[in-house]
Amino acid sequence: MKRSRDLLGDAAAPSLLCLLVIAATWRITLAGRVLAGGDVFSYFYPYWAEATRAIRSARLPLWNPALFMGVPFLANSQVGFFYPLNWPLWLLLPAHRSVHLTITLHLGLAAINAYVWGRSSLRLGRMGAWAVGAMFALGGYLGAQGEHVNQLQGLAWLPLMLMLANRVARPAAAWAGLEAGTERQAGGPWLLRRRVRASCALALVTGLILLAGHTQTAFISLLGTALYGLMPPLWRALRGGGWRPMVGRAVLLGAGVVLGVALAAVQLLPTWQLSQLSVRAGGLPFNERVSFSLSPLYVGRAMLPPLGGKVPPDHIEHVAYVGITGLALASAGLLIDVRRRLKRGAGAEGARWGLYALVLLGLTFALGLYNPFYVLLARYVPGFAHFRVPARWLALYVVGVAALSGRGVEALWNRRALGQGLVPLVASSLAVLILWAAVGIWLEAGGGVDPLGLVGWAGAAVGAIGLLSVAHRHPRAATLGLLFLLTGELLLAGRALPWSRATAPQAFTSLRPAVAHLLASEVEDGAPRARFLSMSDTTFDPGDLSLIERIYGPQLSDGQLYEYVVATKQKEVLSPNLPLAFGVPALDGYGGGLLPLQRYVSLQRAFLPPEEVSIDGRLRENLTRIPAGRWLSLFNVRYVITDKLLDAWIDDVFYDLQFGARLSGGESAAVGEVPRFEATALGLVSHLEQGAAVPDGSRVGVVRVGFEGGSVRTFEVRAAEHVHGVPPHGQRDRMVTRLRWSGPRRPVTVTVEATLSDSAWAVHGASLIDERTGSFQALVLSDGGRFRLVHSGDVKIYENLEVLPRAFVVPQAQVVGDDEAALRVLQDQPFDLSSQVVLNGDLPSHDEVHNGPAAARPAGGATITVYEPERVVVGVTLDRPGYLVLTDAHYPGWRAMVDGEPAPIFRADLLFRAVALEPGRHRVVFTFQSVLQRVGLGISLSTLVLLAVVWHERRIVGTWGRCYNRVQG
Repeated sequence: MKRSRDLLGDAAAPSLLCLLVIAATWRITLAGRVLAGGDVFSYFYPYWAEATRAIRSARLPLWNPALFMGVPFLANSQVGFFYPLNWPLWLLLPAHRSVHLTITLHLGLAAINAYVWGRSSLRLGRMGAWAVGAMFALGGYLGAQGEHVNQLQGLAWLPLMLMLANRVARPAAAWAGLEAGTERQAGGPWLLRRRVRASCALALVTGLILLAGHTQTAFISLLGTALYGLMPPLWRALRGGGWRPMVGRAVLLGAGVVLGVALAAVQLLPTWQLSQLSVRAGGLPFNERVSFSLSPLYVGRAMLPPLGGKVPPDHIEHVAYVGITGLALASAGLLIDVRRRLKRGAGAEGARWGLYALVLLGLTFALGLYNPFYVLLARYVPGFAHFRVPARWLALYVVGVAALSGRGVEALWNRRALGQGLVPLVASSLAVLILWAAVGIWLEAGGGVDPLGLVGWAGAAVGAIGLLSVAHRHPRAATLGLLFLLTGELLLAGRALPWSRATAPQAFTSLRPAVAHLLASEVEDGAPRARFLSMSDTTFDPGDLSLIERIYGPQLSDGQLYEYVVATKQKEVLSPNLPLAFGVPALDGYGGGLLPLQRYVSLQRAFLPPEEVSIDGRLRENLTRIPAGRWLSLFNVRYVITDKLLDAWIDDVFYDLQFGARLSGGESAAVGEVPRFEATALGLVSHLEQGAAVPDGSRVGVVRVGFEGGSVRTFEVRAAEHVHGVPPHGQRDRMVTRLRWSGPRRPVTVTVEATLSDSAWAVHGASLIDERTGSFQALVLSDGGRFRLVHSGDVKIYENLEVLPRAFVVPQAQVVGDDEAALRVLQDQPFDLSSQVVLNGDLPSHDEVHNGPAAARPAGGATITVYEPERVVVGVTLDRPGYLVLTDAHYPGWRAMVDGEPAPIFRADLLFRAVALEPGRHRVVFTFQSVLQRVGLGISLSTLVLLAVVWHERRIVGTWGRCYNRVQG
């Protein structure tokens, strides 16, 4: 009967925790709302959309052609494709639902695992273990990381990992005190089986954390687990118990971790290969390694709940509260333990030292740049050199403080009161922390502190201290009061976390005009869609903003409506990884981890200054103007998305100023395509960059307008009469001139040419004007290629009229020895990117790649007949030797077959693929297969079988035991 009541109680407590998690996240769990801010929308949702499509079509998605001109998909561990808890979600739900459901599921899993840890390893009763689960799952750290899906998934298993590490390292006496049986002697079979099984379970949990995909979370969890698991035997060794037991426990812990790594080999091996070619191959730049360090001035605010406002987006990594009540309980537990140990004349037991070490390590390492020891680690130690955001070490602080708080609850519940002498010490500590937080806010904001937040902190502190002060007379009532106060505090503080701003699901599901236009663009059968480059900022207002406000305003708060509008704009500009969600290939994307490839970053240096190149991708954020057409054409960029922020209305005429031309000394630029429009004048927006040095009346340039029927009108543009220097701010009307002709006529060509050699003429835009009616037609003028406007709404979409196909043939190659040499050749203006190719890498010989002086493009061409992520088929016709260039990223695992025979793939133009071909008709098939993926799958399956056998086979345990006992002597 007692056992039934115990089981019922241990089922009821986690169930209540899960109900509280649902209550905290009800907007995304029950109301169907979505998180449209941060990484969950623009980073994880696109990956989950692709994984959902793949798993429903029974396809293994090895390659991702939609971002960065092609990158591995499965090898990017952040996708979490092999994390088993994702599979049913992808199979049963749409991506925008599954990515939100997993947040609630893993918060619930975190609460249950923390409860089990409290009951099993911390030896807490249900009340104390419940407090551990509540503070870990409902505290600010996991809630703030809800937008980082794979990080949350990995952290949900951290308490279980700590529990298993403790079981592996638990001394024989502790096992005997907890279990009944006849084989309790130290080193006996019963004890060894327990430890071996704990090691196997540790391997399984380690594998799950690694498969979740956030490598930094796994790194932090493993170091924290090693510290926590080895602290008890280390403590006993320091007290004279000998070092061999510690070595034995370290062997079992190491075995569990090694088996866990082997279990995740299906993910880790291809990820390792990707890491060798990624932007993190040699470690991050130092400033990246210490970015998002926790400032000492912000520590107080990080540890306190945001009761008076929202968490700023730039501080979402700096949230680590467990509630003021939780801190009071942790302090109480610590002081009660210290007082007991001092009275008994003994130090704290090793398990408690493990908790103290977790708290200290998490808090000090989170300081990052402000911790000299961490700075040394970040400079010279692998692992630390490959990760950023030191504030993520706060995970160890949070789990440690939650455990100490559980001990405080347990002590109070069991009538071990804090004592009146120690209550002022807890009160003073909370007061100092609140004052520290207030000073940090005041210094950051330049004066002024939110009074509502201070009142909330003070009220929670007064309530917690008041209940602690009466705990010696009414321990059970005071403990229940503290738990109620803690729960209310955590739920109230949760309103400042991202899910409080969850918005309408249409933020994910609705289709914007720009996306619809790209999806509706014509594509030949079997051929891929051409790429696009988004240059638009998101500072514009959607044209349907008033309609959005009418529809959703009554349903959403101001913050939720704001998130919806931002998501709408991000979809309109397809930023940064959203192209993957819609199946539209982009030139760039956002990596945030192992992506993009290092050579993709290097290729950006061809048209960007080195200091403006971002290692995360996000090319549009670093471009100040559209790249030259020669680059867009090579990259198969057919469409360019821009906003209208640079455009101008002057004298009631609209001028498209997105492109423009900077001309001097005979240079010219032409309108790519003149729309059919009858006009009487041409409006020109321009200025002289050195206008003061040009005498008035000097000829600056000429404008030639060709009309329907073949006639041409030439206009001379003169300084002061037609064009001036840069006008004062706000006087853009001084930049425009009108060139008129007699009678209405239809222009078909417009060309501008500069005549001054010592001054630059900047022509920003032009418009045809019919002065009879006041109507106009904006033109697209560019010195970087030929473009035409094909869509104008909230954003503009231009078509590159000179775009090269994804696959094309060239007659000539230039072989270089390294990437720097390739960049120099590509940047050389005379080098024709459409008829020449630069080949990198180890080539058999120049003869084999036809490195001859072919002057003419081979007759024929290339046509893509099949374009799938892992398979591309190209039909090629040549009348002389040449090269097939496929402007998809070169990567290990791609193989080429020419007419059924293997052929080498050369790295072309730094990033792409090329195959040398002889004259004739050929069928070239590119296929992608990851050998390391297959090897990793074999290792993972073998390890899973091994763990199952070890779990059940006593003879293997016996062999392991003899080795273990030999290590311990």
